Amino acid sequence: MPAMDVDTALSTIGYGFGQVIIFMVSFFIYMYSVTESMTAGYLVVLTSCEFDTSHKEKTLLANSLLAGMVASGLFIGFLADRYGRKFVIRLALVGALSFSVISAFMPDLYSLSVLRMIVGTFLSAVASLQVGFLGEFHAIKWRPITVAICSQSQGLALIYCPLVGMAILPNNFNVDISSSYNLRVWRFLMMFFMIPGWLALVGICLVPETPHFLMSVNKPDQALLALKWICRMNRKKWEDVDITLSAETSSSTDQGGFWKTVWYEYKLLFSKPHVFKFFICLFLIFGIFFTSIGLGIWFPVIRNMDNSGSNRLCDLVNNNPTFTNREGDDTNSTDSESSKCNDEMTNLIDPVYYGLTYIACFILASVLVHCMTRKYVIALHILISMVLGISLNIMKQSTVVLIFFVLMMVLPGVLIPLATSVLVDCLPVNLRGKALCMVRSLARFGGVLGSTMIGLFIRVTCDVTFNIFNLCLAICVVLAVFQPKDIVT
Repeated sequence: MPAMDVDTALSTIGYGFGQVIIFMVSFFIYMYSVTESMTAGYLVVLTSCEFDTSHKEKTLLANSLLAGMVASGLFIGFLADRYGRKFVIRLALVGALSFSVISAFMPDLYSLSVLRMIVGTFLSAVASLQVGFLGEFHAIKWRPITVAICSQSQGLALIYCPLVGMAILPNNFNVDISSSYNLRVWRFLMMFFMIPGWLALVGICLVPETPHFLMSVNKPDQALLALKWICRMNRKKWEDVDITLSAETSSSTDQGGFWKTVWYEYKLLFSKPHVFKFFICLFLIFGIFFTSIGLGIWFPVIRNMDNSGSNRLCDLVNNNPTFTNREGDDTNSTDSESSKCNDEMTNLIDPVYYGLTYIACFILASVLVHCMTRKYVIALHILISMVLGISLNIMKQSTVVLIFFVLMMVLPGVLIPLATSVLVDCLPVNLRGKALCMVRSLARFGGVLGSTMIGLFIRVTCDVTFNIFNLCLAICVVLAVFQPKDIVT
């Protein structure tokens, strides 16, 4: 049989139990990245009284993990393209889980925020490289649908977090360590949020490196071993498929030093023919993170109150006790009731609806990918989200407000893996890791920016703040239509 590339080899082997194993490992990797990220929304509320937090301190805690993810994403891609997707994901899982455990025992807000930022530096690789790791075990024809289905892990994670909260938080137990330090229930909640991460760590240790990466670094023998592993897991005999891989020349070159080599390889992303594709994907995913993640982090906080009655979304925000000023922060405040802290999660049902909506929208995206071009699926989701967001300026019926608000965040949010998979298809293997991590890192800055806007300005000028997100969605619709569709192996 003539020599073939990796994608042709994967098509020849066919889809089977080997890809299912990779799918499940990737599922738990992505689920953990979401549960760890969503911890921030719970900590903002649950630490309000213990740490006596102000608006600015709540914003610091909400953004600390995302800030760490932004900082590390710019160089993690280089490590992934140099040392492998599996190696970096495994190392990142060990680091994120270890520092997350330590952060659960921090005695004050600032040490907790610093440790959460360190967790974020590791979590960046976990969240960014999962799509590349999953995609490089699948032939081109399977990638969009596989990525879309695996994205259900995000919806499951969003349901998992409030369900765990419902099981643990009502107990309100604590363990006294000393007169000035005790282990309150939120610290144990953090531990339960890490369970998908430990499952992902076990899984990643049991699977091989991606054959695409191994061929890109001139290791054809190891790439064949990875393909043989897939063939064996698929219950097929290697002799029956008779695969010989065509030689690939690595474009990685040593420029005389680590940082010089990093700079040289990143410059390739900003050179023709890749620069236009890269920036279109970057700005689109930045806008999605700005809206979906920026609002999503604060969703448990915004909905943590009695939402009955006829009120616009901004009316609910203005009456939310979590957004009230801490005593002493506002010199004009003399009402002790308004300055009373609130550290109880009184509404964990809405976050469950939030997660269920994610799952439903992921299913919708998976179906539409079969019927429409990927970029039009993305554009349609964002367009509907924008219309719903604009409608929230006038809607007052409580159930409609909840549905529209959730869909405004969820419809773009389900597109993050799908939009990221465009980079896997339109860039060569030696640039994929760098592109995925750089785009995700800079896009997370959009999440930080959106979250900061909510934390600092939504109580001051809710309508203006909220409609900035609608404007961002309008821009993203245009960007989605111009997404590249080139397939590069």
